[in-house]
Amino acid sequence: MFEYEDEYQLRYIYHTNQHNNAYLVELNLDNYDDLFNSWDGSALDRKELDPELSHFLERASYELPLKEKVELCFYLPEDKQDEGVEADSRATIKNNFRMNLFFIDQDLKNNNKKIMTYIVMGLLFLITAYLIPENKDLSLLISLLMEGLFVGGWVFLWEAFSIFFFGSRELKEKKKRYLRYLNSDIVFKYRE
Repeated sequence: MFEYEDEYQLRYIYHTNQHNNAYLVELNLDNYDDLFNSWDGSALDRKELDPELSHFLERASYELPLKEKVELCFYLPEDKQDEGVEADSRATIKNNFRMNLFFIDQDLKNNNKKIMTYIVMGLLFLITAYLIPENKDLSLLISLLMEGLFVGGWVFLWEAFSIFFFGSRELKEKKKRYLRYLNSDIVFKYRE
C-alpha cells in the first residue's frame, strides 16, 4: 500500500517517459557548458560534471526507487542545438559516471583491506591476551596488559564489523545508483 502511494506521489514530482515508463530527471540549461565544472579547463571529453549538477543527480537517484528506470533529460534553447557537442556531452556525462564507479570500487577495495587488517589485528590481540600466563608477582601489570589486549582486540573486530556492514553497504548502494545512471538514456530536447 505505502509503496504504491510513494510511487504515485513521485509521479507528481518527476515526469515519466510514456514509451518506457522511465522517470525523467529533467534540467534546464542555457548552454552545454552548464553541464560541466567551469573551473575545469580540460577538453570536453575529460571535463568533470558541475558540482551542483552532480549533487542534484545524486539526490534524485536516492529519491527514485532503485528498481525503476531513469532517463536524464536536458532542455536547451533551440538556437544552441549542436549534434556534435550533444554527442560529446553525452559521452562525457557517461565518462563521469564511469569515473565515479572507479572511485567507489577503489574505496571498496580499501575497505576490504582495512577489514582484513582489523580482523587479523583483533584476533592477534585476543589470542595474545589468552596466552599470557598469569603471574602472581606482576598481577596488576599483567592484568592491565590483558585487559588492554582484550579491549583492543574487540575494538579492532568491531571496526571491521562496522566497515563491512555499514561503510561498504553504503558504497555498494551508491555504486548501484551510478550503474543505473550509466545505463540510462541521456536525451537533449530543445525549446524555442
